[in-house]
Amino acid sequence: MKKVLSLVLALALVLGVMSFASAEDVINLKFYSFTNELQGVIEKYYEPTHPNVKFEWVIIPTDGDQYLTKVDTLMGSSADSEEAPDLFAIEAGFVKHYIDSEFTAPLADLGFTDAEYEGALDVMLKAGQDSNGVQKGLAWQSTPGALFYRASLAEKYLGVKTPEEFQALVSDWDAFVETAKKLKDASEGACKMITGSGDLWNVYQYQRTQPWVVDGKLVIDDELLDYEDLCYTMYQEDLTQKAGAWAETWFAGMQGAVETMCYFLPTWGLHYTLKPNCVAGGGDAADEEALKALSDANNGTYGDWRMVAGPCAYSWGGTWIGANPAKVAAADDAKKAAMKDVIAFVTLNQDFLYQYAIDSGDFVGNKAVVDKYLADGERPNPFLGGQDHYKLFADYVSLTNVDILNYYDNKINDAWSKFVTAPVETGEKTVEEAIEEFKKEVAAAITDITVE
Repeated sequence: MKKVLSLVLALALVLGVMSFASAEDVINLKFYSFTNELQGVIEKYYEPTHPNVKFEWVIIPTDGDQYLTKVDTLMGSSADSEEAPDLFAIEAGFVKHYIDSEFTAPLADLGFTDAEYEGALDVMLKAGQDSNGVQKGLAWQSTPGALFYRASLAEKYLGVKTPEEFQALVSDWDAFVETAKKLKDASEGACKMITGSGDLWNVYQYQRTQPWVVDGKLVIDDELLDYEDLCYTMYQEDLTQKAGAWAETWFAGMQGAVETMCYFLPTWGLHYTLKPNCVAGGGDAADEEALKALSDANNGTYGDWRMVAGPCAYSWGGTWIGANPAKVAAADDAKKAAMKDVIAFVTLNQDFLYQYAIDSGDFVGNKAVVDKYLADGERPNPFLGGQDHYKLFADYVSLTNVDILNYYDNKINDAWSKFVTAPVETGEKTVEEAIEEFKKEVAAAITDITVE
C-alpha cells in the first residue's frame, strides 16, 4: 500500500512541479541546518521531481551554540557572501532569536501570500511570525508533547492497567509528586518516576503566562518559583535518577537497564528517541518487526510503552525554515521562485505532508493533512500497545501557549538551568540566592534589557 501511495504522490508532484526554470537552468541553493533530518526529507521527496535545483548542505550541530554562532556571524557581517546560506533551519529553542531579527526575510518577499498558509497549524504558524505578525518562517512538523510510561512498571508497582488509570495519577503536578512517592515506596526505591529535573523543564515552562522579557525588562514568572519547588522536592525526596537528559542513565531507562517510569517527550521524541532506544545499542525504528525481535531477544522495552496527556500541555522542539534577506534581495526571479518552492513544498504541500505522515508517523504541521490522516481510520501503534499516537497528539496540539517564546530564550533558559535549578534542587543555594546570581549573569550577558 505504501508503495502505491508513493507512486501516486510522485506522479502528482511531477505534474505539479512549478515551471520556475527550464531543465537546462540549474539553480544552486545553500542550506544550513543543525541536523540532517531536513536534508533527508528534501533528498527523498523534493529532489526527484526538481532535478534543476541543486543543494549544498552545511550541517553544524547545536552543541555549544556552534550553529547559532556560525549563522549569527554570517548574517551579521557577510550575509551576501558566498559562504552565507540562502535558506536555513531554525530550532524552537532559538526560533524568536531569528524570527524577531533582521536575519530572516519576510516570506512575502519570496512571493508568499497569507492565503497560502491556510491549513497550517496555528501554533507553528504563530511561532514563525515576528512581533508585528509578519510571517518569516514555516515549519513542516508540529511538536505537541505527551507523557510516556512503562505499562509493566505501572501495573507492578501502582496496580495500574490502563492509560486512563495512569493519567488520573499524573493529572496535575501535585498528583504527579504523590504518585512518584508511592512508586518509590512500592518499589523500595528501585524505580524512579523520571530521570531528573531536565525532564520537567520543557513541560513546565509552558505554564508561564509571560515570556522572559516584556517591554525590555526581565520577567521571572511566578510559575518558575513553583517549578523550583517541584525540582527541589523531586531531588531531595529521591524521586528521580538524579541524572541528566541525553546521558547514559536517561537512555538506560528507555532500554530497561534501570527502572524509570516516565519520559516527557514530543512527537519526534517518540519516533527518533524513545523507540530506537528501547533496546541496548539502539535499533531501526523504521523496521517494526526487526526492532521488536531485537528488543524481545535482548530484554528491551518494545511494546511496553503507553502515552497520556500528563500534568499539562506543552510543546518541545520543531524546525522552521527561514530565508536570508540579503540572498533574497540579490536573487533573480528564477532563484526566488526556487527558494519559495522548496519552502512551500516542505511546509505547505498537502500531498507531500500526507505521504510523509504515512511514511514516518511524524506529526505534520497542517490541520487539513492531520484531519485527512485521521479520517483514514485508526492506526494502532504496536510500540504503544496498540494506542493511536497520531490521534492523541492531535488532541494535544492546540493546547500549547506559544506566546511565551521570546528572542532571548536560548540564553536565558540556559542561565536559569545553570544558576537556579542546579544549585536549588541540591540545596546548595536558596531560591532567593540563586535568582540573585541568575540576574547578575543575565545582566552581564544581555546588555540591552533591564534587569531589576
